[in-house]
Amino acid sequence: MQQAADFDHGILNVPLAKRGNIDAQLDAYKAQQARDARAKAKADAALTKEQRIQAKALVEAADAEMIARVAAKAGKTPAQVRKYWMSRAHWEPALVIRVLGGAPC
Repeated sequence: MQQAADFDHGILNVPLAKRGNIDAQLDAYKAQQARDARAKAKADAALTKEQRIQAKALVEAADAEMIARVAAKAGKTPAQVRKYWMSRAHWEPALVIRVLGGAPC
């Protein structure tokens, strides 16, 4: 048989007004969640910026023969392939790093 939740019945018998300001507690919790979300977004943006720099450097340093082979296989020109990979380096830098031989993600 499951026990009841861990309620402090002494607190439950106290009127809501005397238990503390639940609105202030909720506001503080929401503010902390917002601060955490902003900090995570800032860290993610910094990581993405570093990955973009690394990915674009990998595309620029890519072997011309490899680019030519990929272009021939795809029916594109080498310039189109390079442009495609530069676009991917901006939008999906982790993918480009993984494919073009950078550090594992």
